[in-house]
Amino acid sequence: MEHNYDQSIGCEVKSCRFNERGAHCSLSKICVRPAHNTATGRENESLCGSYEHKDW
Repeated sequence: MEHNYDQSIGCEVKSCRFNERGAHCSLSKICVRPAHNTATGRENESLCGSYEHKDW
């Protein structure tokens, strides 16, 4: 995978303190983690709006 260091981080979470103008994240980098579901004990990796399942 080729890296593009001119990428931007899009964000539509308006309640986040790093959200700017309703569509841009002001952080220089982000850390994406799966959300843990306490009811099932499993992790949900599909909460990212850009998520695409990886074919192994």
